[in-house]
Amino acid sequence: MAWLRRESLAILQVTFPPGSRLLEIGCGTGDEALALSRLSYRVVATDLSPAMIACASTKAQYEEKPVTWRVLPAGELAALLDDYGPGAFDGAYSSFGALNCEPRLNRVASALAGLLRPEAFLVCSVMNRWCAWEIAWGLLHLRPRHAFRRLGRGWIEAGLASPDGRQVVPVRYYTPRAFARAFKPYFRFRDVRGLPVLLPPPFLDSFCGRHPALMAHLEAADRRWRGRWPISCLGDHFLMVLERSGSGFAQTGEGE
Repeated sequence: MAWLRRESLAILQVTFPPGSRLLEIGCGTGDEALALSRLSYRVVATDLSPAMIACASTKAQYEEKPVTWRVLPAGELAALLDDYGPGAFDGAYSSFGALNCEPRLNRVASALAGLLRPEAFLVCSVMNRWCAWEIAWGLLHLRPRHAFRRLGRGWIEAGLASPDGRQVVPVRYYTPRAFARAFKPYFRFRDVRGLPVLLPPPFLDSFCGRHPALMAHLEAADRRWRGRWPISCLGDHFLMVLERSGSGFAQTGEGE
């Protein structure tokens, strides 16, 4: 997860110029928002969980550059228009599957179309429907239900990294094509890459720890190949860049 965080931050810095006003969707305990604020980004960070926002605010109390924290579900982002107005943000991002938990992506797309300036970027890392490592690992260990669990229809219970290992949350897995389609007509596709593809996903962290030399080789290969189709569509997550289309601002609401 630390590796994924570093990769995500690096991509966000390449995508958004320093000083940009950014909107984070699903900030959790605020690690990315705080890291970006230290790099001179102006961040408004949202999460549906009051406990997460409280934790993030506590971590931020000694920071020199403040982050604006808001308890707000992704489907209710249109409420920010009252405070900031249309086109107030230079970009937005959502990391590590936060939007896999949102049942109303059409409302997210519509609200972001109003909040982002024309041609602004939206960067999302999304839990992928086809994870090559998970399928191969499950089949190798004779666990076909685990291998193909992401392919079930509708909402699926996914485990959280919790002390007892028993907490779950309902999620919907996406292919890159399906996710991009959910943001039309307000956003157009710009780029997608696996995150990671050749490196094992986080649930195999103990395996990674036993083979550091192999992981170093896989990391180098991952950087070379993760943006190439069809490898880009087979990672634990995919990272997608979408661009706000059009010159006007969308009407917020249910979307299309």
